[in-house]
Amino acid sequence: MKKILLFLVALAAWTGAGAQSMSELERNIKAQDKIMDVRADSIANIDAKIKDLKERIDSLNREEKLLKDQVKALEKAKKGHEKDVKAARESRTKHVLDRDNLIFETNVAVVLVAAYNKADVDDALRSFDDMESKEVLKRKKLVENYGSYTKNLREFLEKQKIVLDDNNWPILRPSDELHKKFMKGLKGTSYWKIYDKSTKNPSIPYLDNVMEQVMQQAANGLSNSRRFDEIINMLYSNDF
Repeated sequence: MKKILLFLVALAAWTGAGAQSMSELERNIKAQDKIMDVRADSIANIDAKIKDLKERIDSLNREEKLLKDQVKALEKAKKGHEKDVKAARESRTKHVLDRDNLIFETNVAVVLVAAYNKADVDDALRSFDDMESKEVLKRKKLVENYGSYTKNLREFLEKQKIVLDDNNWPILRPSDELHKKFMKGLKGTSYWKIYDKSTKNPSIPYLDNVMEQVMQQAANGLSNSRRFDEIINMLYSNDF
């Protein structure tokens, strides 16, 4: 009887402990189910977001490609416009040069082949106001100095005439002191540098001609007083 009682007590104790563990396990199982459900929802939300972002990336990639194509098209159009601008600029530059040269030949060049005349030179200088080409505009200073070049050369020759008069117009050789001084003084005149480079740079044809005649007289010995006077008279103007 005592053994039966002990068995029943042990059985009751075991049954209670098992029931308690089972209940605990059920709660734990439900808790894990809830966690899995919540995480599953989170995973679904994340998957949806990932899908949305990928779709946006694909959309952006397509848009990027479209934009890149547009950029390429615009760059191509830009190069075409730049080419047109360059061609137009070059053409305009040529037309401007042709126009300015025509103005120069019509209104200025005719003044430079004649003896200095202030009124004509002033008119010629006004012609430069409508010019743009640097190649032609650089000749303006030449025209502006026409009067001073003429006066300076004439004054030099008049002083030399006095010296040659005092020496009775001898025939001078290049080695003679008077001849050397004459050439040194001639090369010191304001127009000499222009004349000396006239084959490569713009010059005044009328003064070039005077210089050539002076050089001819120097080559002939500076002994012809009448011809010397004629050259000096070529440089006279009522405008000084």
